[in-house]
Amino acid sequence: MTVKELELTSYRNIPYAKIPLKDGINFFLGDNAQGKTNALEAIYLFARGKSFRGALDAQIVPFEGDFYSVRLSFRRADRDEELFYSFSKEGRVRKRNGILLEKQSDMIGSFRAVLFSPEHLQMVKGSPHERRQFLNVAISQCYPVYLSLYSRYDKLLSHRNACLKDLQRGKEGADRSMLRVFSEQLASLASEIFLYRRDYVSRLYESASRFLTDISDGKERLTLAYESDIDSLPSQTQGEAEESYKMVFLSSLEREIAFGSSLFGVQRDDLSIRINGKSAREYGSQGQQRSVVLALKMAEGEISRILSGDEPVYLFDDVLSELDEDRRAYLLSGMRHKQLIVTGCEKGILGESTEDVHFIHVKDGAFSE
Repeated sequence: MTVKELELTSYRNIPYAKIPLKDGINFFLGDNAQGKTNALEAIYLFARGKSFRGALDAQIVPFEGDFYSVRLSFRRADRDEELFYSFSKEGRVRKRNGILLEKQSDMIGSFRAVLFSPEHLQMVKGSPHERRQFLNVAISQCYPVYLSLYSRYDKLLSHRNACLKDLQRGKEGADRSMLRVFSEQLASLASEIFLYRRDYVSRLYESASRFLTDISDGKERLTLAYESDIDSLPSQTQGEAEESYKMVFLSSLEREIAFGSSLFGVQRDDLSIRINGKSAREYGSQGQQRSVVLALKMAEGEISRILSGDEPVYLFDDVLSELDEDRRAYLLSGMRHKQLIVTGCEKGILGESTEDVHFIHVKDGAFSE
């Protein structure tokens, strides 16, 4: 998969830009706050369905503006495709190859990209939320149905939490029978999410452990495990997982009512990461932790390729400057025959050989080759 052209109109600080991209390494070169990351954000919008910076559409529209649009032209396998997205006060418009799409989830899966940013370097030592977010984003690109599945789970969880809060407060009309209904429905969705995550972590472990062994010259062994409320229970099929979640949810109702919120569920799960048998979060050095994140992101790309048959596009947002020379060299050597779109302030982070690099200079929202 290769991005051929990115066209932006009224996107943050970019009034208009039509940016041609090539195979291999494309380097957005410029000072900070010029628009480099904005361009990457726009590309990744089509892979994730929303800004990786957590921005709402209205926050992307320039000051005193009233709309923005993004068009992405790319080659997928043996055919060219195009995705379009725009936002204005009239609403959102999504198109794939000129055909209108109704929902965000309809756009996910057509274009695949792996994003690696400085924030990802906190994945190992950060909170469980960051590791769940990593899994959710990666899985949704491989299985677009996962996005709508988790959205339904999140909405149902909100209803269940509201019911728990009403019962805690003794609110008139609060219904215990509805809490049971919500719990059973939540168990069904949780079981599906659990199976997607368990399968993905298994694939992730196989790939990432190999990458970490290479990065460390065989000195470090990676272990990954998906930690959930039912990982110690017999949950081999969706039916068994659903029954396990029902048992977890329904056996703890009084405790959750007293707390006023859900204490269990996939929204509290975690990814256990160990190096040579020890917690990478507690005992790993900064270098080891960065090697693990590097291995995880490379594994994410490999899994995407295996499942889709297409190599994803790799987006490196000012992350090369955060890696030491050896890890940077390893990462770039592993990206041969792939398309990279990199941001940075200095050419030197690519090493000495830059003959085949496509440099795009960025200044005040303008892009020039």
